[in-house]
Amino acid sequence: MPMTRRLPTLFASLLLAVVALAPGMAQASERDDNRNHDRGRDHDDDRKRDRDDDRRGGGRRMSLDEAMAQAERRYKARAVHGEERREGDRIVYRIRLLDKDGRVFEVSVDAGSGRDK
Repeated sequence: MPMTRRLPTLFASLLLAVVALAPGMAQASERDDNRNHDRGRDHDDDRKRDRDDDRRGGGRRMSLDEAMAQAERRYKARAVHGEERREGDRIVYRIRLLDKDGRVFEVSVDAGSGRDK
């Protein structure tokens, strides 16, 4: 078959493939939009919670890294693990420390005030 006769057939096949795949691509795009919308809502909730924490504490909330560094200085030990926990409406960091004698111990630091619990 000459090339001039194959071209319309090839074009028609390509057009059919695009038309057949278009609804699936639109649905996938819509799912992604919904997923991103949900992520935005979660992010908004986090920001509201942070604002509420700031209002209660009167200032900026201490980060886990800052709490670990503070505990290292205060106890003259190396922080080997840290995690964030919620206690009611407060955030508390639980930090595991290793002292120079090889003893492992844990402290809790309030994220709002920076005080040990």
